Amino acid sequence: MRKLFDVAISFAMEDEELADTVYHYLKAEGLSVFFAPAPECQSILSGENQREIFYRIFGLESKYVMLLVSKFYVRKQVPMEEAKIAFSKHEGDASVIPIYLDGTELPIELLDVKKQNYFSSDNAAEIASHVASKVNRLKNQEEKKENFVPGSIMKNEGNMAGTQIFIQNYSGE
Repeated sequence: MRKLFDVAISFAMEDEELADTVYHYLKAEGLSVFFAPAPECQSILSGENQREIFYRIFGLESKYVMLLVSKFYVRKQVPMEEAKIAFSKHEGDASVIPIYLDGTELPIELLDVKKQNYFSSDNAAEIASHVASKVNRLKNQEEKKENFVPGSIMKNEGNMAGTQIFIQNYSGE
């Protein structure tokens, strides 16, 4: 399934100002971002079952899900449902990024210390930089896969080398 968003932002309404600033930083980096209050996201949310929409966005249609975890976040039903959807659908593939804003942690049943990305900051620029670097690293890996031509050493098109060199295996005989 094609991912519609590079990043989906899950947050408690009390942290909306910070989430909005992070959203604008990520957009400035050229990323496609789901942020519910954004005008371009309002059309996605209108007229349908909100629970189904959030299931699709946080579970299926975003490459990364950023959770802005705070004391408010863990007390709210909707953000915690978004977190559960994200963790269940992304199954430990390191694409759920909890950001601890005030030291409050997610419930232990949602954590996988070996596989998830944890980051602690309440600075919007730091948060956006951290998330953008992860997304851009993934994009670079995807581009390398697209440029790989099976059976050759490198993609010839756009190659800056003047001569193509083939390396043969030396068997030692």
